[in-house]
Amino acid sequence: MPNEDLVGSFPTSPKQSRSKQKKEALIASGKELFSRKGFDQTTAKEIAAHARVATGTFYRYFSDKRQLLMSLIENQLDSMMPLELEWRGGDPEKLLAGRLEIHFHKINESNLQKLMPELLLRDAELAEIVNKARERIHQKFVKDLSVLQKKGYLWPDIDVETLTWCLESLLEKLQNRVSKGEEVDYQQFAKIFCRTLFPPESLQKMRTGKI
Repeated sequence: MPNEDLVGSFPTSPKQSRSKQKKEALIASGKELFSRKGFDQTTAKEIAAHARVATGTFYRYFSDKRQLLMSLIENQLDSMMPLELEWRGGDPEKLLAGRLEIHFHKINESNLQKLMPELLLRDAELAEIVNKARERIHQKFVKDLSVLQKKGYLWPDIDVETLTWCLESLLEKLQNRVSKGEEVDYQQFAKIFCRTLFPPESLQKMRTGKI
């Protein structure tokens, strides 16, 4: 039987519908068991049993449980991307509060955040993947804020790169609170976020539909 610690290449996508269903069931089972029991306490055999497939079927798609985890993380990276910074269509604070709640609920549903700190410390490849994802997120944030600044929506004397780091820090703190199950006032957070970004005249124009 393959070694649980073996590092393999990413799995290929099965072509047949039944094979896809089995692979998706294994990924869903791995996600649930990793979240509930922890990565170290979960075995490939348990994942297969939870997915109602044979252990041998697990090894048709994944060389080990770590490869399944890597595949799972790759699938979840899109949910980490920042919100689209589109502010037209109403009160920006209310719009952002609603988007934040949906966004962080989606991230929290994956339960991967609980596993990441420990795994990142001991898995250099995983840390590299996550760091690259964070850099993509950062660059997208900078790009979106730069567009807003060119349109004259932001404070004119604010450096976009510095502003991005500050906002990412706020979002990280919010994410930590959500992942711990703490109560979050999204409206208050959105108010601070928006007033950090926009001068009063921009906020007023957004509220009245002039932007």
